[in-house]
Amino acid sequence: MVPILSIQDVTVSFDGFKALKNLTFSMEPGELRVIIGPNGAGKTTFLDVITGKVKPTTGTATFKGKNLARYSEHEIAKLGVGRKFQTPRVYLNLTPRQNLELSCNARKNLWNSLFSKVPQAERRTVSGLLETIGLVAKADIPAQFLSHGEKQWLEIGMLVAQSPDLLLVDEPVAGLTDEETTKTGQLLLSLAESHSIIVIEHDMEFVRQIARTVTVLHEGTVLCEGTMAQVQNDPKVIEVYLGEAPTLSAEQLNIIRIVASMAWADANFEPEEQALILDRLSLQFSQDKDLQHELKIELKNYLATNIPLEQSVQKLTTEDDRKMALKLGYEVLRVNGVTEQESVVYQRFIELLDLPVETVRAIEQDVEQLFSK
Repeated sequence: MVPILSIQDVTVSFDGFKALKNLTFSMEPGELRVIIGPNGAGKTTFLDVITGKVKPTTGTATFKGKNLARYSEHEIAKLGVGRKFQTPRVYLNLTPRQNLELSCNARKNLWNSLFSKVPQAERRTVSGLLETIGLVAKADIPAQFLSHGEKQWLEIGMLVAQSPDLLLVDEPVAGLTDEETTKTGQLLLSLAESHSIIVIEHDMEFVRQIARTVTVLHEGTVLCEGTMAQVQNDPKVIEVYLGEAPTLSAEQLNIIRIVASMAWADANFEPEEQALILDRLSLQFSQDKDLQHELKIELKNYLATNIPLEQSVQKLTTEDDRKMALKLGYEVLRVNGVTEQESVVYQRFIELLDLPVETVRAIEQDVEQLFSK
């Protein structure tokens, strides 16, 4: 059987930094593959190569036997590659039904979707998708009123509506409740019966729920591949990813407390976005699910005390700690679509950190580059 996706000795360099290093990867049609790895392992760049956003510096990536380097991003999408990003990208003012109708026909514009009669065959497709993603009861309310998990399911449905052969799904359960996480796993397992799927994920309990074959990336290359049991027992994986959870220092704990305080004080985020912030902050310091859970509880308890931001920032005794706090704080804004100009508290945060202007700008630029990749 010809692999649906084959990546051979791919290296991707950014100004001398190798995000991928001679990476070789292959998957068969109809396969559900989960990709895991610590932050900086190259997971996002790996997806960028498949979608054509990034071209390999060396090596080749082929989809259904076609060399992807020869195609643009939209041409690769037409070949049958669909990608879902971490943050849901749906039309909030449209209903789930309208979102799906718009996705069913790539040539349809928004005006036609809203005001033209929908063909019967398309209506059947949309109805089937609504049932698949569990949104029949909420099919005709604006998507802005959906929960974070329901928006994730809607975007997955919109992706499936475009009939891709390969689905790329990036961190689908970040910020979800336990119940939503389980339902997301059931949805992906259902879709795997008729699609090839690659899932990037940090949540190990979720990986155990859906994983058939797991590929572990580390420092831009494949470290290990096999079943979840094989991966968990591999000494190399235990050392770099699934081993003992690191103990947080007082300085590290103070940093994530400060960043959470800044996010809460700004009142820019809905409860579901706040939950996502806690998830991402806990991931910065541990890949262990139990410790992540403990960190989130600790942060919630700390936030309930309403300790002033000024008092917390005073505990940052080194410039490196202040830089880390600024980096995480700016990432929180960017991942939730808030600009630094919109955030009054962020501006105050910068003043309290008392870092040189050029240092602040350099850190913000580094984060912007991370989000633009």
